[in-house]
Order: sequence, then C-alpha cells, then structure tokens
Amino acid sequence: MDELTHAKRVLEAVLLSAREPLPLEEIVKVFDPPVPTETVRLLLADLGAEWKERASCELVQVASGYRFQTKAEMQMHLDRLAPEKPPKYSRAVMETLAIIAYRQPA
Repeated sequence: MDELTHAKRVLEAVLLSAREPLPLEEIVKVFDPPVPTETVRLLLADLGAEWKERASCELVQVASGYRFQTKAEMQMHLDRLAPEKPPKYSRAVMETLAIIAYRQPA
C-alpha cells in the first residue's frame, strides 16, 4: 500500500470514528509523519468522490469541519428504525403553558 493510499485510509477511519465534525486543522494533526494541508484537502476530495458513489453515505463539509452522514433519501428508512416521538408534557406543564398563552400581550 503506497503512502497516499494509507493516508486516505487513516483519514477515512478518523472521520468515521469522530463523534462530531472535524476541522481541517485537527485532521492534519493526526498524521505522523506530517502530511501537508493541501494534500489532506486533495485526499478529502478524493475520499468524498469515492463515498459519493456509494448508495447510503457521503462525506460533507459543514461549518465546523468534515463528517460522514447518511444521504437524505435514506432518512425515511432510518426513521422506521428509531421514530421520533413527540414530547409528552405533564399536566402541570400544560397548565403553566395555558396560563402563559392566556395572559400573553394582545
């Protein structure tokens, strides 16, 4: 395995295991020996293109960094796995909200 292929696999592993988006500055710190920032950018673009061909996930850049996420068309299937339930409020909370709504400024 050549050096760039290994670096791309390391990058993939780091992004898949991250709990939150990783900024480029943090990603660069992972490599030892160091990999230039521009090379990491190119590897990210290449990795993104590889994952774009896959059916369910993609590599995206968000405001706080890079992350893997499921594609939007998969959301319907994921919702079946863990459907989002509306919050249940106690009677006391509902009474408080009713009073606030009743007394709000006109």
